[in-house]
Amino acid sequence: MAKRFTSTPDVPRIGGGVTIFRSCLVSAEYPGVEASTKWLFERFGVEYTVNPDQTCCTGLGYYSDLMPIQTTVGIAARNACVAVDDEHPVMSYLCSTCYAVNKKARNILDVPEYRAETNEVLAKLGREYDDRVAGTVQHKHVLDVLWGAHDSIPKLVRRRLDGIKVATHPACHYCKVFPDETLGNNENFMVPEEMLLPAGVVCTGAYNEKQTHCGAGFRQRFVNPSISVGVTQKKLRRLAEEHVDVLVHMCPNCHVQFDRYHDIIAMSAGEEYPFIHLHVQQLLALALGADPEKVVGIQSHSQDVEPFLERIGARRPRAATAGGAR
Repeated sequence: MAKRFTSTPDVPRIGGGVTIFRSCLVSAEYPGVEASTKWLFERFGVEYTVNPDQTCCTGLGYYSDLMPIQTTVGIAARNACVAVDDEHPVMSYLCSTCYAVNKKARNILDVPEYRAETNEVLAKLGREYDDRVAGTVQHKHVLDVLWGAHDSIPKLVRRRLDGIKVATHPACHYCKVFPDETLGNNENFMVPEEMLLPAGVVCTGAYNEKQTHCGAGFRQRFVNPSISVGVTQKKLRRLAEEHVDVLVHMCPNCHVQFDRYHDIIAMSAGEEYPFIHLHVQQLLALALGADPEKVVGIQSHSQDVEPFLERIGARRPRAATAGGAR
């Protein structure tokens, strides 16, 4: 049974000046997330650019204690200068870690002595993080931009998702690091499901373990794998009890943890978790008619997404074999 939730308030539409901030994990693991985002922006009339001068946010290194904060802040300041000077100051993040680390840097750069220290380094590159940059740059998750255009979705739906039960896995670096800047309820984040409602999905809403971490924990996946996988298994088990069809993600690290390890955990535990994992933009793009390979990039997934694609009409049903088996 779907749980109650409070509708997310509307936000102003962002129609242009957007820089899609490329993510190392998205590019390496699920490039279809970036392709789906571009495809959606184009259909929603959001003018954007991908700037070749943008560099990695260093978030993986920073949160794994491999990168000093001064380096991370300096890189964030430079990337902000690049976006503002390119007249695309709305930095739209595909990854919640990029989102969190750049916002953290923004706050640090508001402290005069830290800004001065950073600008000493930036001066060697001919750049300066000044009041002009600080007052112009905006830090938005891609979902912030998409939610501003969600009124366009109903007329663009091409594939119905009627009866598909969707649950949200809220990214901790979006909902927990800056909770006061989260769209709607940071404890019961609902934007992914609400954007998919016009296509007919069944919302899960609140559920036990919704706020439970994906288990990755950056280096925990490698340093403490049993703990990492144990957390992931706990959430998979709970979602199976909720009878969801799709768990949607807003962070590539979460997506890696669930999609890459889902079948391995199920096999080792002797349990079944009969649902799949998609990034929010991927499922929304499928609902709006995007090509599963060329745009959504389902070929990069570890799970078998084909039965789901057949169910929503994105694939022709595979011919039955003798005895009716598929």
